Amino acid sequence: MSRNAAAAKYKDTPLRQAQRELTRSRIRDAARDLFYELHYDATTVDQIAGAAGLTRSTLYLHYRDKAEILADITADYAPRAVAQMERLPGPNPSLAEIDAWLLEVVDFVTAERVPLAIVQETGRSGAQSLEPLLFDILEALGRNNPAFARAARRERVDLALRARATLLIGALTYACNQVARGGDRDFGTALLLAVAESFQGFIVAYN
Repeated sequence: MSRNAAAAKYKDTPLRQAQRELTRSRIRDAARDLFYELHYDATTVDQIAGAAGLTRSTLYLHYRDKAEILADITADYAPRAVAQMERLPGPNPSLAEIDAWLLEVVDFVTAERVPLAIVQETGRSGAQSLEPLLFDILEALGRNNPAFARAARRERVDLALRARATLLIGALTYACNQVARGGDRDFGTALLLAVAESFQGFIVAYN
């Protein structure tokens, strides 16, 4: 075995891979907390490295910049969001079934409030594009409901249908965030009912 081959084999040992992933996980966790507390734009790479207990140079061995860390945080969050959206009943769900699903989404939003807040903030600020996540969510909602699946098409898309589906996702996110934060319970209940009725109306009209 050549020296280069031996070196490559050493670098790819399971132990080193585990150590590398552990370090990346520390960086992601530190960045997640700082992005949530200080906001993405105000957070520096030095702050992330310090919170992770690493030097700046060590952090750069794992991530090019904080945008790449943000992308990793979003990639970690997305499968959980997709799995929750796939639970929307279909193809002809009752209002009670949709309402029960919405309560599950509220629980999900409560548990995932930190990454969700980061994703929403950085999407609004232009730090990252939320379009890939939007399509993933549309496709997930479309697992049991053809209307959402058609809205997620990349070709021969009905833009009016996609617009309606996107507005529904926005209303869903707003309502679940409001309920998850607490506050006026009667208003929260009314919000969820309005969203449930909107989802059912969309499904009935376009499935």
